[in-house]
Parts: sequence; C-alpha cells; structure tokens
Amino acid sequence: MSNVGRPVNHAAREAKTDKIINGAIQCFVKKGFHGAGMAEISRKAGVSQANLYQYFASKNELILEIAKRYFSRDMDALRRVESASDFQAALEQEAYLTGDKTGTIMYMEILAESSRNPDIKRLVLASSQDLYNVSCAIFRKAQESGAIGRHLTPGQITHFIFSYVDGLSCHIATTDTEYSSELFRLFMQTLLRPTT
Repeated sequence: MSNVGRPVNHAAREAKTDKIINGAIQCFVKKGFHGAGMAEISRKAGVSQANLYQYFASKNELILEIAKRYFSRDMDALRRVESASDFQAALEQEAYLTGDKTGTIMYMEILAESSRNPDIKRLVLASSQDLYNVSCAIFRKAQESGAIGRHLTPGQITHFIFSYVDGLSCHIATTDTEYSSELFRLFMQTLLRPTT
C-alpha cells in the first residue's frame, strides 16, 4: 500500500473552510465567542463535528482565522483606497459600514475578545499597526500632492478616522439605525480640507 495520501483538492478544502467560517460567524454574532460551542457551529455549517476539528483544532483557532480574515478585508479596503484615482471618494465608499451589521458585530466581538485572549490581542495589535502604517502613508502622499491640507499630521488624520469608524461600528452594532453618508462626507471634507 502506498504511503502517499490522496492529493489535496484545494478548491474543495477552501470551500469547506469558508462554509465553516460562515457558520461560525452566524453563531458568534448570535451568541458571542463564548456562548457558541463547536457542536452548534458544526450544525450551522452543515459538517460533522469530527470534520470541523479536521479544519480547526480548537475554537480559539477558528476565532483567530475569523479575526485574520476581518483584518485582511480591512487591509484590502485600504489598498483599494491607496490605488484609487480619487482617494477621498474611495475612502468614503470603503468606510461605509451600514448594511454589514453582521460584519460590524463580528468586528466588535473580535475587539472585545482581544481584551481577554492573548492570541487575539497579538493579532489585533499587529494588524492595527499595519492598517495604521498604510493609512498614514496614504495621507502623507495626499499631503505631498496637495490634495489635502497639512493642518494635521498623517497620524492624526488616521487616528480621527479610525476613531470615527470604531465609534460608528459600536453604534451600528447596537442599534437599528443607519448613519448618514452625507454627514460622513462632511466629516471627511472638514478633516482633509486643502490648505487655504
């Protein structure tokens, strides 16, 4: 008998991983990381519990993967802003959170878990620093081109925008109201106004 196992079907494995992640997110949004168990997640994902453990050895590993995906999504959004011809319009579009209540609640859950879980905390701190660095580079480039004013440093602009988005996330996650894209545009125009 050959010692060589069956070749890995990467597409099928990725599809199953996504199915598990999506099932887990539904459970975690409803019950939180600690309220949802692996048995419930396997049922929601439509896989056996044994199969679930073949993909994720523990709930902590599953939570880490979800957190990585959320921060990767945020980095992809910043990269789209960075490459856009009109970065302010792109920033407004990428920061528009209404309509993704599930994602917003999941993001809040990840941040809350980082206060208790050292693995998640390390990931959040490293990912947040990466996002901060890219954002600062975007605003520095915009200042150098004269597209935005120099009354604030790139770090200050990043701080204000991240704080605004985080505060908005809390509001969206806890209420049923949508926020005004017009108010966000006014905030951005005020924050990034060109030097007069």
